Amino acid sequence: MQHAQRGRPRHSEIDRLALEHAVTLLAERGYAGVRMKDVAESAGIGLGALYRRWPGKKELLMAALRADVAEHEALDSGDPLTDLAAAVQRIAQALPRGLGRLIAASLSEPDSELAQVAREAKLTPMADGLTARLEKVAGPGPDVRLRAESGLAYLIWKTAVGDATPTDALTDETFAIMGIAGRRA
Repeated sequence: MQHAQRGRPRHSEIDRLALEHAVTLLAERGYAGVRMKDVAESAGIGLGALYRRWPGKKELLMAALRADVAEHEALDSGDPLTDLAAAVQRIAQALPRGLGRLIAASLSEPDSELAQVAREAKLTPMADGLTARLEKVAGPGPDVRLRAESGLAYLIWKTAVGDATPTDALTDETFAIMGIAGRRA
């Protein structure tokens, strides 16, 4: 026997608006500058609606960043090498647009709530995605995760030195770091 849900049904539009506005405010103001009240006002929703969905700022921002990761995931094309190249290029595109600032802020304070959110909502899912795609190309092995993390670290480094334009050359360099011979001509 199923029990009826109490209260009004949840509207997915409220979730979407809250998550989008939370990511926007995070990019504009940084972690410390985001307040639940500001997200509610920016999204045009009630503060109570936010707190019914997320107990606090950390959980809201983690959900927002995870939703952002999921939104940018590509479907499998059937060609693992093409899919891995697309994943590398998506990361290279995201790094200069706010992800890099999030990583830099979390590196400067590795024990902060921001660092925890960045690791759990962005970096770990990115490493997981690269690992899964690399495993499809290179096959399973004890070092696949390390190779994927090395590729991610390389992309972060290239962003830090200002040279992470998502080009075929950057993808090939990242492939070399991950131990992939290269892309097809």
